[in-house]
Amino acid sequence: MNKKISFAGPWITQKEIDYVLEAVKNGWYQTFDMHIKKLERAVAEYLGVQYTLATHCCTVALHLATASIGLKPGDEVICTDFSWVATAHAILYTGAVPVFVDIDPDSWCIEPRAIEKAITDKTKAIMLVHCFGHPAQMDEIMNIAKKYNLRVIEDAAPSLGSEFKGQKTGTFGDIGCFSFQGAKIAVSGEGGIFVTNNKELYQKAVLLSNMGRTDSKAVFWSDMLGYQYTIANLTAALALAQVERIEELVAKKREIFSWYYARLKDVPGIKIIKEKKDCKSNYCYPSILLEDGISVQRDEILKHFREHNIHCRPAFPRMSSFPMYTRRFPNPVAEKVEKRGISLASAADITEKDVDFVCRTFCALLK
Repeated sequence: MNKKISFAGPWITQKEIDYVLEAVKNGWYQTFDMHIKKLERAVAEYLGVQYTLATHCCTVALHLATASIGLKPGDEVICTDFSWVATAHAILYTGAVPVFVDIDPDSWCIEPRAIEKAITDKTKAIMLVHCFGHPAQMDEIMNIAKKYNLRVIEDAAPSLGSEFKGQKTGTFGDIGCFSFQGAKIAVSGEGGIFVTNNKELYQKAVLLSNMGRTDSKAVFWSDMLGYQYTIANLTAALALAQVERIEELVAKKREIFSWYYARLKDVPGIKIIKEKKDCKSNYCYPSILLEDGISVQRDEILKHFREHNIHCRPAFPRMSSFPMYTRRFPNPVAEKVEKRGISLASAADITEKDVDFVCRTFCALLK
């Protein structure tokens, strides 16, 4: 059997090894948070934001975001129906209700027109996702938020390095959240980061992330319910090295996409999801949609890939289908992507020869 062609995986160099070794040797005692602080400063500088808080993972960063803006039971948050479920769960953790709306067929990001149609007197915020590294239409979304006085949280989990009209994703709304999970573009195994330009929201997130501890009346005193959401220094050391190499990592992902695009752009019935005008995608997960002209079922294609040791991923099911949620809108685009979408193998160790093999294997099945 040919080598495993993985869906995702990191590019680790000597720099990452050196940073982690340094943290193992010297990241203790008075320097226990040395790499955490370096990571937070590096992300702040790269994104051009004032405040950053490194977290255990992106999911808890998103929870800090929803809690920091004061969501409560009865509130509604307009949310994309197409994402890893952490996006919606972070809303439900506060007791607020995710209202799922449809996606743009060209980017798989939340559809701005669908946002406006879903707004009610209970709507308090918009939770968008820069899907698979493709930037959402942030000018339209921010105009809607301003018009209706809504908070905006950017689930920017896979989109570090992506831009909309020259501005980095995660920096438009009230809060942005990124992931360093092992399948993302910059990795630390687990890890995330909360970013904002709002000092009050930052201070609230810091307090919540450390068990609500204030030491106001005694050492270890907590004045409010909080969580243990902080990142480990060792984890931060690996994330730091990756963040310092982010432009190199983005260039690699964009190269992998270019290999796929060259081979699949003329294949009938295949829609390649590519960056829209005014957008720069990091192409974290190059993805395609099987149009109606393709008779082979998506899951049959994925099975065929696995038989050839190629590991691709089906598109997300609609979160509005899950038993803990309800569906207010039908969201037909998300429904089609759920059934007909594929994210292609794009681990950092993939070669052009590997991509060629994936595409030939795929096209042979379509004949």
